[in-house]
Amino acid sequence: MTTTLAFSFPWGRYHATPWGRHVNEGAVELPPSPWRLLRALYTVWHTRVPDLDTDTVHALLGTLAVPPMVHVPPHTIAHTRHYYPDTQHTEINLSVDQTLDTFAVFDRHAELAVQWPQTLPETQFDALSKLATSMPYLGRADSVCEARVAKEWQPDRHDTWVPVDVAETVHPEAEATTVLAPELPLVTESLVARPMDVRKGGLLFPAGTRFVGYQRARSAPKPRPRRPARKHSVTTVRFDVAQPAAPKQTEALAYTDLLRQAALSQLGARRERPEATVLGGKHADARASRTDHRHAHYLPITKAGRLTGLVVWAPDGVGGEELDAVSAIRSLRSGMRKRQSHDEGNDEDVGSERWRLTVRVAGTGPVETVAPELAGTSRIWCSLTPFTPSRYAKKRHDWQRFLRAEVERELSYRGIDARPQVELVDGNWAAYRRYRPSARMRQDRVHGQATRPSAFLRIHFDRAIGGPLALGHLSHFGLGLFVPE
Repeated sequence: MTTTLAFSFPWGRYHATPWGRHVNEGAVELPPSPWRLLRALYTVWHTRVPDLDTDTVHALLGTLAVPPMVHVPPHTIAHTRHYYPDTQHTEINLSVDQTLDTFAVFDRHAELAVQWPQTLPETQFDALSKLATSMPYLGRADSVCEARVAKEWQPDRHDTWVPVDVAETVHPEAEATTVLAPELPLVTESLVARPMDVRKGGLLFPAGTRFVGYQRARSAPKPRPRRPARKHSVTTVRFDVAQPAAPKQTEALAYTDLLRQAALSQLGARRERPEATVLGGKHADARASRTDHRHAHYLPITKAGRLTGLVVWAPDGVGGEELDAVSAIRSLRSGMRKRQSHDEGNDEDVGSERWRLTVRVAGTGPVETVAPELAGTSRIWCSLTPFTPSRYAKKRHDWQRFLRAEVERELSYRGIDARPQVELVDGNWAAYRRYRPSARMRQDRVHGQATRPSAFLRIHFDRAIGGPLALGHLSHFGLGLFVPE
């Protein structure tokens, strides 16, 4: 039987400089030295689980002082460079020093395993389990780790490093290294020696330690290069308003309409013939995709009554030319001109300057990361913009019951089976623009009018649901947008 201590690194990085090497040499201590492992366990005992019995821990460390076998998962070596002012640096004479941060890059779920040939007594095994689960990092503090005592562990595509006795012959082509290990028997007090104190004492390495050789007995296959993430994994593109005067949030629908126009204009410049488009919500034969609501939504981000950002969100993702088209948008501007309003007898200013807006891409990725204010999980959702039913209420209908029926119908279209309870919320919904300016200009009777009554709602679900949640008439342009409470 053996004792196995397995480490995984959630950040995918292992930082450790070998003893006697300078940080700028770009060396990583693999396999980890027995000295590093014992010091880590000793430190965790004093700082995190001091209730463990002293005799038990000392006996455990003495057992683990024997150089173990180490299994290292597939990895690559990488580094970052950092520059900081040195003693000669002034405002006029810029002088900096460079330092390297070198680390091994592991798969986040891969485990580095350390195996000792001994079987531990039950008390020592329990102590090691507590120390392992309490260990925050291995190596430098950047190497955040999760450790466990593995009862049944087998290497899989790992480098296997075995300790080499001084009397053994190492093949000249074999890969070997030396690492710091304690002398046997272990003197526990030597584990507290600080590198600063060792150097002040004029020593090359701490008292009570020695260098031992390790030979790689089995090589892991080289990791395959990571493929770049597929672009259709991006579901959300966020824009920030990049001008001093932000529009009122009541005008949000005008700008989401312009955002769609800008996206389709950029897409049209990249395509030679019409194709199916997530941005336009149409199939290849130009038929609208209206039933599943999986095409793009153009949603507003507001704060303190002002429009501070815009979001393009497609539940099934945006990729390829469509993502490039959206990312190329820098400004929103209407191509419409002033026209005579025959309904009201005056000029309606829908000119290009009124609806001009400068925007910049602020982020792309999953909606939970890019637009967290819209994508929370909650049982209660409250209107950010007024909910406008897609159908008209009859005179015989109770208004609140009608709204609940409309919400249930909209939820069923989106595959959400949670049962809602609807509460009316006070708010001046009539102040919000509830028609698309471009639709009114082309005299679209469906999307170019604002005659339907609306309401601000608070919806209570019987279970928590995730967002974004946009329901009702023009929900793909930010009308009927809800935020979690």
